[in-house]
Amino acid sequence: MFERTFNHKIEFSIMSPRTKEQFELIRQGSKQKILDAALEIFARYGYHSSSVSSIAQKAGISQGLMYNYFKSKDEVLYELMVGMIVPFVKELMPVKPGQDMKKKDMINLIHSSVDFAIKYPDYWKLYISVFVQPDVMPKILDKVWELFTPFLNALTGYFKNKGEKDPEAMTRYFLAVMDGVQMHLIFDPDTFPAEKVKKLLIKQFA
Repeated sequence: MFERTFNHKIEFSIMSPRTKEQFELIRQGSKQKILDAALEIFARYGYHSSSVSSIAQKAGISQGLMYNYFKSKDEVLYELMVGMIVPFVKELMPVKPGQDMKKKDMINLIHSSVDFAIKYPDYWKLYISVFVQPDVMPKILDKVWELFTPFLNALTGYFKNKGEKDPEAMTRYFLAVMDGVQMHLIFDPDTFPAEKVKKLLIKQFA
């Protein structure tokens, strides 16, 4: 699923589009090239140190053409983050909204979360850089919480059913632990004992 989302490649004819559908396909391909370039630039240099011109150059287009797709760097960040969070939540959401989360779902969630960080380090670099910058986070905070609410509710319900006295606090603690694990995977991917840590997480939370 993520391969299709993050590594989306749209091939199209070099001929001029003959239909609205062909035109839209080319437009979406160009837009995706900009988002792919922005992910790499933001993850490598941070949001503030990145520029529209550097993103355009990485995408292989002119800065003027880029403004045909995005009005500002803020708009690029917003669409990039939301575009990644949606498939992320769908991939990791252990159950459908309204269903009870079970032990097997928590185990699968732990495995998927760790594996996701290993497979897509650039996403987590951007995620971390955005969430630790208070002047950047408000740009997407409302949408992030809207997308994550069903996920948070499922986790809270899981810990409540396990008999936790404060399931809301346990949910936030679990997410904080997972953020820490994913951060270590980003900065120390070669020596971090991912599989052993998975077992510890399962023992503690499942």
